[in-house]
Amino acid sequence: MMLQIRPSAALRAGFLGLSLLLSGTALAQEAVTIRFVHTNDIDRMSAEKGRGGFARLATVVKEEKAKGNAFFIHAGDTISPSLLSGFDKGAHVIDILNRMGVDAMAPGNHEFDLGDAAFRARMAEAKFDVLATNIIDGNGLPANTKADKMVEVQGVKIGFFGLTTETTPIESSPGTIKFSPTVDTARAKAKELREKGADIVVAIAHTPLAVDMIIARSAGVDVIIGGHDEHLLAFYDGKVVLSEAESQANFVNVVELSVTKATKDGKTTVTWSPNFRIVDTVNVKPDPDIEAVVKGYEDKLSKELDVEIGVTETALDSRRATVRGGEAAMGNLITDALKAAVGADVALTNGGGIRADKQYQAGQKLTRRDILSEMPFGNTTVLLEVTGAQIKDALENGVSQVRELGGRFPQVSGIVAEVDVKESVGSRVKSVKINGQPLDPAKTYKLATNDFVGRGGDGYRSFIGAKSLIDVSASQLMASQVIDYVAKAGKVAPNVEGRIVLR
Repeated sequence: MMLQIRPSAALRAGFLGLSLLLSGTALAQEAVTIRFVHTNDIDRMSAEKGRGGFARLATVVKEEKAKGNAFFIHAGDTISPSLLSGFDKGAHVIDILNRMGVDAMAPGNHEFDLGDAAFRARMAEAKFDVLATNIIDGNGLPANTKADKMVEVQGVKIGFFGLTTETTPIESSPGTIKFSPTVDTARAKAKELREKGADIVVAIAHTPLAVDMIIARSAGVDVIIGGHDEHLLAFYDGKVVLSEAESQANFVNVVELSVTKATKDGKTTVTWSPNFRIVDTVNVKPDPDIEAVVKGYEDKLSKELDVEIGVTETALDSRRATVRGGEAAMGNLITDALKAAVGADVALTNGGGIRADKQYQAGQKLTRRDILSEMPFGNTTVLLEVTGAQIKDALENGVSQVRELGGRFPQVSGIVAEVDVKESVGSRVKSVKINGQPLDPAKTYKLATNDFVGRGGDGYRSFIGAKSLIDVSASQLMASQVIDYVAKAGKVAPNVEGRIVLR
């Protein structure tokens, strides 16, 4: 009689593994799920109509981290523009984020709105990793930032780096801080991280979508966690993932990668597949701890800001598409106030500087908070002496991105311009009148604008070098001038009246 021994399942697996090793093949490890919890472009502390804000975002982050292998990624634009940042230069946002377990953040262009000194101060306060891969301050990276970050999760190495749009000097106020080309930086850093052993390369990219796509096609990254355009986007082309989470934490994108590593003949291969979940925070309960912190900051503002200053007898609309896509009654109110405040012939401000993204009903009372919410950047009003030709050039710049809803769209006072958007950029402005008279290219006019536009911001280069009648050192806060204008009138009734006519 022969005794038969049946090996256990574990022993059989061992024999199989040994056999595969002897044949030159190793078993693949069990798939590892890695989660990237993604937000971008969030400067509003509280929810709006039950959606967004830091407290709801905190709940999503906690829930995802509880599942394991989750990274909270912030793709930039957060310390500005916000109401309280006009007072504390964004310190409250860093305080809130320090409590939320951020794993990595790339600065956005709005991190520089309050100047380079404020940027350095906020980065010094951050208790999380700020990846400023293409930012140069002096001879190197800004203090308390990193060029990259490598993390290992169950044998899978993840390399992170951060990109900030190189157009920041046009869109913001970075002072002496410089920006290396984003695409070149992405290619070089992805290659470097691969050489250091990264299995997955993640670019946290606060860059325009067109740049994101170039990086996706040519930089050798696996995942792009994006910001800047404020799209709600989940993209996968079979090779690269691209995610963008709209804005204000209205939605939170969760990108899950199922990653498998396998080794054969000493060579390791990594395969992965993505899954996307978009969390609508209207269905999320606020985290009580973060909600309490936010309430504390909101309470500090209320005593000063929740003061009625007047009534609008007409409806006002400051939604993004409205102020960037055409003449807006809100823009007319603001520019009329600037023109009156400094005794200008004309006024112009960029639509992208009008930020509250809300609607006001006719008959609604206006408060200091409303006005400061519309103009949160802390911009001041300068008075320039410019020629008619400079005004014409400025208007051409202003309507050059109207189809893309560029922030440079001109909201104006004292100007009537006819624009043909079917024409090529630079040839769209067909006629201009200044206070009822045809524009004279050689004549000089007094122009009121914000200090950002006055120094050439948002592409308004025609104003660079213009003679200052009221310079920045003598200028006053735009928002304060609009508050005074409304308070003095008591009732205002701005309308869309054909100042910028698009055809």
